Amino acid sequence: MGPILITDATVLINLVASGIPEKILGGCGWEFHVCPDVLVEVKLLRDRETGEEHPIDLHPLFTKGLLIVVQPESDEEFELLVDYSALLGQGKGEAMCFALAEARNLPVAIDDTRAVRRACRRNPGVITLDTLKILKTWQEKTENSDEAVGVLLKAIYRYARYRPAPDHQEYEWWNRCCVAGS
Repeated sequence: MGPILITDATVLINLVASGIPEKILGGCGWEFHVCPDVLVEVKLLRDRETGEEHPIDLHPLFTKGLLIVVQPESDEEFELLVDYSALLGQGKGEAMCFALAEARNLPVAIDDTRAVRRACRRNPGVITLDTLKILKTWQEKTENSDEAVGVLLKAIYRYARYRPAPDHQEYEWWNRCCVAGS
């Protein structure tokens, strides 16, 4: 597989909402690692048929080796976890992602811009990717059309409620794909 990417709940939920998480996780070139505290946060997704919320089942992604569980192992990682928990002041999943990323010199996949800003102030060298960067990379590697990606982006918006801010670096790409997928 490719380079490791520590993955937060927000990105994971969005990729599941696409309807084809196996294809995306397996086709974009990263090895997706996920922390136990992130798994606790990946709970519900709106059902495509009924509109009702139901539990997200990540078991097939683990069975196929597309997600790998990682957790703090060293004293340094546990200390960083405490530091990031205090810094971010929200879910433990984000803190664990950034702690492992800093200790292991790995990038983080996360959509929470507030958490990214705070973590980058502490560790300016941290590399972050988000849902759109992952999907754009997947599109480039698999040569999917803007129309096909637009359908996925609309599903992510509809079922996970994700929509980028107009100042997002990939907003124009997102908008172009969504229009093509109409």
